[in-house]
Amino acid sequence: MAKKFLILTLFIFFSISVAYSDDFFDSYVGVDNAWDGQKAITNKEFEEAIKVIEGNKKQKEEKKRKKKIKKISGGGTSLHNALDPQSEILSQDELKSTNKTEGQLLNIPVKIIVDNTVLESGFYNVYMEKDETNNIYLAFYQAHTFMGRVPAYVTDDDFDSKSINFVKLLPYNENFLKIVFGSLDVNAYVFVQYIDE
Repeated sequence: MAKKFLILTLFIFFSISVAYSDDFFDSYVGVDNAWDGQKAITNKEFEEAIKVIEGNKKQKEEKKRKKKIKKISGGGTSLHNALDPQSEILSQDELKSTNKTEGQLLNIPVKIIVDNTVLESGFYNVYMEKDETNNIYLAFYQAHTFMGRVPAYVTDDDFDSKSINFVKLLPYNENFLKIVFGSLDVNAYVFVQYIDE
């Protein structure tokens, strides 16, 4: 009985494998004829196809580059024309030294004494002036009217200013204020007496 069972099992195994092998090989029957009916492509058509593919590749690269530029610049010209990443970068103006025509505006909230004259509180244009012996003075103007000038002390201190050209009013003690002045040429300071009312 064991012999019959073994023969029957082998018979079933071989019959299943033959059936599957026929289906497997039937799918490859047309392999020899796979290229039948294909159109022949000329060199010109091939080159045109390559150009189209390369053109698409260049367009994708250009889009990626523009995305990177937009990410860095924040949107190109959406805010201002000068932000256009394609525009030419303009050169910066040269730093100008402070001269008689370019004063620094200072608000003085109290009366001060300059050249033995009492100056009212208000806004003053402060200019740095030199005399023939190279002494430095700070001159005070209101509009085009000269109000007075004070001898200044030259220093290397920039008084923690964030800009090159500046003028500041700093408290010093109960009787004096310190006015600091900075320009490309020189940094200076003066002490002026004030009247507190």
